[in-house]
Amino acid sequence: MFDFYITPEEYERAAAYGVSPALLEVRVRSLAWKKERAITTPPQKKKRIAKELVELAEKNGICYSTLKYRINVLGWEPERAATQPLQDRKKQAKIAYEKSRVYPKEIIELAKKNGIPYDTFRNRVRSGWSLVDAATRPVMTRREIGLMTKEKREFRLKIGNKSPLSNIRQS
Repeated sequence: MFDFYITPEEYERAAAYGVSPALLEVRVRSLAWKKERAITTPPQKKKRIAKELVELAEKNGICYSTLKYRINVLGWEPERAATQPLQDRKKQAKIAYEKSRVYPKEIIELAKKNGIPYDTFRNRVRSGWSLVDAATRPVMTRREIGLMTKEKREFRLKIGNKSPLSNIRQS
């Protein structure tokens, strides 16, 4: 069971850590923090942002919430936070895409150059092929697949092993 009652001594201990009674109550009763953590964790210090800095940021196309985030969370200097322009969304998306890339760009380009579709390349790698083999071994045509299947069937018939489907047909 959770203990919601806060004793006067606990309020005093919290005050020594800079935690106000209202913040202590929110932490214990609303956020369900353990009392010890709620008492001993000092409140986050947020830097006040000067009005001139907010105006400078708005002139540079930076909204207030971005300015606050840059200063309080990222720890940027206020001048830099107000003047550094926002990154272009397309550029940002491209950087994120490059960082999350699964296969090296050079290998994918090699596969394209060899006429291997990306899905075929990806399926080959998932099937255990090496990256180089998956990117360089040519795709089999339907005719080649048919001939290979025919050869396998003839081989099975020669050794007396029937197709796995032959058991189903007889039933």
